[in-house]
Amino acid sequence: MRAVVAIWFALFVTVSFANDELMTPMAGVRTAPPIELPDSNGQPFSMKEYEGKYILVNFWAHWCGPCVKEFPAMQKLYDALKNDRFEIIAIHAGPPQGRVRPFLKKHNITFKTVLDANMSAHGWDVPVLPVSYLINPEGKLIYQAQGPREWEIEDMQALMAQK
Repeated sequence: MRAVVAIWFALFVTVSFANDELMTPMAGVRTAPPIELPDSNGQPFSMKEYEGKYILVNFWAHWCGPCVKEFPAMQKLYDALKNDRFEIIAIHAGPPQGRVRPFLKKHNITFKTVLDANMSAHGWDVPVLPVSYLINPEGKLIYQAQGPREWEIEDMQALMAQK
């Protein structure tokens, strides 16, 4: 009996957490909530600057290991697609404690990073870190991803071609 329970549990865990998709489609069509926060240099930033582009919005924190681990792949994705109407906005959730700018510099991160010290980005569903959303050029939320991703360029291009 224990063997049967162990096998069932192993299958349940494997099926429950296996996700080969880069992102999953959003249920229903919804306009992306606005983002107006200071960037990592303290300058005001509004998501309106990226209207008409695909935008990958990523919620992360400097203390979140899986968040930090996916940043190099996000940078490669940005480098490959930035000339293809594609932007990334990484939203640091919580107080930066002076660690965000050194992290960005150390890892040569060039995409937009904004600071949400008070976690005031209302209207966004952030159940875990990291969590990411893809917004289409019309400003609609079309895909989401909970947890870290490898951010494969071809997979993102395929998502952008579908919507």
